[in-house]
Amino acid sequence: MGKQIAKWLFCAAAFWAATGWAQSKSEKIDELINLHDLKTTVAIGNYFLKQESLSATRTQLRRLGEARKLGTAWGPDNPYWKQAEAAMVARMMDEAQRHFSSMEWLLPEWRDLSDKEFSESELDMLRAHFATEVGRKQLQITDHGVAFHVMAALTLGGRMQSSVAGAEAERREMTELYDREDREMRFDINENPEGVRFAMSPAGKKYFVNAVLKVTGRISQRLYQTANDMQKKAEAALPEAQPAVDAFLSFGQS
Repeated sequence: MGKQIAKWLFCAAAFWAATGWAQSKSEKIDELINLHDLKTTVAIGNYFLKQESLSATRTQLRRLGEARKLGTAWGPDNPYWKQAEAAMVARMMDEAQRHFSSMEWLLPEWRDLSDKEFSESELDMLRAHFATEVGRKQLQITDHGVAFHVMAALTLGGRMQSSVAGAEAERREMTELYDREDREMRFDINENPEGVRFAMSPAGKKYFVNAVLKVTGRISQRLYQTANDMQKKAEAALPEAQPAVDAFLSFGQS
């Protein structure tokens, strides 16, 4: 295995020397991170946050109905309630896009993890490997591993509901992306000894732990933090419901 690693490092050095220019360590890390595609993980998060925003919004609208004595007609089946709910959830999901779905927050944290874990020579070896066909397949496996672990953390934590009225589109996108990624990332290890050697190498193992387990932990933590603020965010979004409440008071009780 030591000879194989040395060979990889030699090939990586030759590969990057042939490009004719040098990169800083931070640039190498950014290049590695940008090879990943976490769209399935984002879709899982979007479904979870839509679920949480709907639950928080419905709680606030029920409380509003009780406080203003809107009566039994004020409920989830009422078109004015639905209008109010949609307006509040839209605002909350816009905030969720900034706080989670854009993934802009993750980049500095992932950079910091990678900078602490990998030497420049290891980064060169990783970049050279992931430029190969087998390496690209293993990137898909890594990305799917992140999605799987995020889903498992939410499910085992009792936070993910299997079906939520109002979040059908997000659930469909999540399911379709997850199933497609699960199919596309598979490959026969018997036909890819190079991939097996990389996966069993110290740098390969370390990369999987860093990219899957540690990054997954950061993502799960961010999702929990965002979801835990949903009641406050729903309360802050109540002004969005006012036009629908006014319309209900004028027309919805007749």
